[in-house]
Amino acid sequence: MTPNIQLVWQIAGIGILTAVVVSVLTQADRKEFAWLVSLGGVIVVLWLVVRMIADLFQTVRAIFQL
Repeated sequence: MTPNIQLVWQIAGIGILTAVVVSVLTQADRKEFAWLVSLGGVIVVLWLVVRMIADLFQTVRAIFQL
């Protein structure tokens, strides 16, 4: 699989896992923990996206020799 498709699958997996955990915690009346889990999921996904954007900028610099 190409790295781009792998990143999409990783983000989807994190989203599904986060949604399940948040749903279980909400049903158990642990809304504070559910909020923290969803925040953690967003932070992990943002970290993956920022890393990919940094790789893009490195590639652009290498191509244009900046």
